[in-house]
Amino acid sequence: MTRPRLSTTRELYGIIGKIPDAGKLQSKWNKFFEKEGMDAFMDKYPTNVDQLPARLSEMFHFDRRAYIVGADLQEAIIPLLDEVEKEALEQGRVEVVINKNGVMKGYIEIESFSLTLA
Repeated sequence: MTRPRLSTTRELYGIIGKIPDAGKLQSKWNKFFEKEGMDAFMDKYPTNVDQLPARLSEMFHFDRRAYIVGADLQEAIIPLLDEVEKEALEQGRVEVVINKNGVMKGYIEIESFSLTLA
């Protein structure tokens, strides 16, 4: 179970799966949001393969904008997504999932995630 959302305007982002130095990555993104004056927050959501459907459901229901996906989940998440970019399909892995109006799309490059923040 996740914590209730306190602000309906805050943009939510997440880290799922195993990522080395996930705390540092989370801190980096939260500092970026603060510097840019964004009402946004990056959180870590402990996730294993069996929990992926629930995490994607939460992404939709709680309007989480994106997940950074750890290497342990990058292959298993593909069949659960609405769309996957060609490069990600070719490599058989997704590093980032972006929620665009309820459509979950997987990307191979973390830069795709960064571009959504611009």
